[in-house]
Amino acid sequence: MGTTDDDNKTTAQLIQELHSKGKLTPKKVKQSSHSYRVQGTGHDNAEYYGCPKRPKELGRYNDPEEEIGIWYGAQHPSGALAETFGRLRPKDKKGTGIFINVTDLESRDMCVVEMNRDLTLLDLKPCLSKLARTVDEVSGLDYSLTQEIVGAVARLPGNPFDGIAYESRHHPDGHSCYALWTKPGEATTVKTVEMTKLSEFEYKGELPEGFEGDSIDAEEIMTEILGYKVLGS
Repeated sequence: MGTTDDDNKTTAQLIQELHSKGKLTPKKVKQSSHSYRVQGTGHDNAEYYGCPKRPKELGRYNDPEEEIGIWYGAQHPSGALAETFGRLRPKDKKGTGIFINVTDLESRDMCVVEMNRDLTLLDLKPCLSKLARTVDEVSGLDYSLTQEIVGAVARLPGNPFDGIAYESRHHPDGHSCYALWTKPGEATTVKTVEMTKLSEFEYKGELPEGFEGDSIDAEEIMTEILGYKVLGS
């Protein structure tokens, strides 16, 4: 098979072309809807839009041009916990479980935020085939493609998107994780509602099938949903 013009286009060029044709899949997130973020205790709020500078390693969905701040969170608390602790799984030991000390529940907060306005996010997964890409390319240890996507989408004319909606590589259960951006001088898109130590957090929303009770705590989410081991509890 011969090459086509698309084979020679950069990811940024393909994104611009798809956007001009209305073919980038959006995900709508309504104003005042809640999202979840896990972070260390001691912070005033959960509205951190990180913009790391090299040589520090940029996160999976950080801006490669080091200009735009990115807020990380999740649609469900299980996603926030998976994205925080899932990276503890040894990279060279497939099948090894994740072990967490009970002190980790005291040193981190589960933060609940609400959206300040209606948001439009790029729904990444259904866009991958249009970009001639596959899921493994955005979920592996190489962050260059995801950073390239953020750099291009965040700079589309007219600012049509407020961030990226993606599926957790550590717990792909159909819920979204979010990488929201705020450009210099722009208002943040989230507002802190609640910050609770993981040891005290309880969730009364969508519960696992067959789970008894009307709420689930963070340790139960990690053991019953994520399959982690919490030591010392």
